[in-house]
Amino acid sequence: MRTLSLGIAAILFATAYSAMAESKWLESKRLDLSEIKSLCERVSDVRMLARKQIGAAGDERWRRLSRQELVIEVAGMGVPPLDPSRCYVIARAGLADEREDRVFEVRDFADSPERTSIFVIGRDYGPARGGCPTCTIIAGSAPGDLIRQE
Repeated sequence: MRTLSLGIAAILFATAYSAMAESKWLESKRLDLSEIKSLCERVSDVRMLARKQIGAAGDERWRRLSRQELVIEVAGMGVPPLDPSRCYVIARAGLADEREDRVFEVRDFADSPERTSIFVIGRDYGPARGGCPTCTIIAGSAPGDLIRQE
C-alpha cells in the first residue's frame, strides 16, 4: 500500500512539474493586440509572483486588507482613456465589512495548454470603485471590455 501511495505521489508530481515546465512566459510588450486580447480572455488564475505584487502595491490600508483576503475578480481589456491594447485585472482585498478594489495592468502572462495565468503585474491604477471617481467598471459591455477611466 505504501509503495502504491509513493508511486501515485511520484506520478502526480511528475505531471504537475511537466505542466509547469511547458508554460511559456509571454511579455505583453512583445505581443500583438490580438494575442494580448486572446490571452486576457483566457486568464484562469494569477501566479504567486503576481499575487505578491498585488498585495504589496498601494498604501498601508491596501496591504493590510490584502493580507486578510485577496480575490482576483476579473481580467479584461481596457476601454479609453485607459489603453485599450492592454489587459487589466481587478483585485479585491479585505473582508465584507471593509473592502477595496484596485485595478492593475497585466505585464506578463504564463501560458500552457492547460491554463493561462497572470504572471507579472505592471502599473497599479488605484481603487476601482467608490474611492476612485475616475474609474468605472463596465459590466455587460463588449466581451473583454473591462475598465474605463474618465
